[in-house]
Amino acid sequence: MSIKKALQTFFLILASLSAVFAQPARRPFKLDDLARLRDVRDPQISPDGQWVAYVVSTIDVKEDKSVSHIWLVSYDGKTDRQITFSQEGEGSPRWSPDGKYLSFTSSRPGTAKGSQLWLLDRSGGEAMQLTELKGRLQGYEWSPDSKRFALVIGDPDPEADAAPAPAEGAGGGAGAPAARPKAPKPIVIDRYHFKQDVQGYLLSGRHSYIYLFDAATKKLDRLTASKWD
Repeated sequence: MSIKKALQTFFLILASLSAVFAQPARRPFKLDDLARLRDVRDPQISPDGQWVAYVVSTIDVKEDKSVSHIWLVSYDGKTDRQITFSQEGEGSPRWSPDGKYLSFTSSRPGTAKGSQLWLLDRSGGEAMQLTELKGRLQGYEWSPDSKRFALVIGDPDPEADAAPAPAEGAGGGAGAPAARPKAPKPIVIDRYHFKQDVQGYLLSGRHSYIYLFDAATKKLDRLTASKWD
């Protein structure tokens, strides 16, 4: 072997060894690693096929909660960015059929509590709250004309807006003790399927119904009225 080929072989071996030692040492997967994982879900392709909206969920260890935000990536993968940033998180992105808007659900502060429907204009600007629902928004879809929504809404919790009970001996004066929260009623289980992920306890008398919501007039019409979901 010539000196030139020997030197080439030596440098190739040296480069290979450097690459191997530069790699981080392998170790077992630990419980703390779960908080570093990102959950990517619910991809939605824009009507023009140029963009994909999707949800990225991360774990906030300090606050001990999971937070989801909406991201937008171009079809070629060259542009990828986060487009929602509220502390309450967002989910369920859906494109309007005409491609002008991107809707999503969020419990961010607004004119109504709980998960509501929000609308983001693709031409720019802040997202605006579209619905002011008192029930539990469980799902939605755009109408083909981009003017209405089909909503699945569950009956509200009758105790959600209950006022706190006054403390014993409170006279209402300046030095009166603060009102204490009202004790919740016991949960009565009378069905085999009594609990559901996301929804929680399936209490008797509370069901889900389909509604039609007009985006322009904000009119909400109930389409189903049976005692079933």
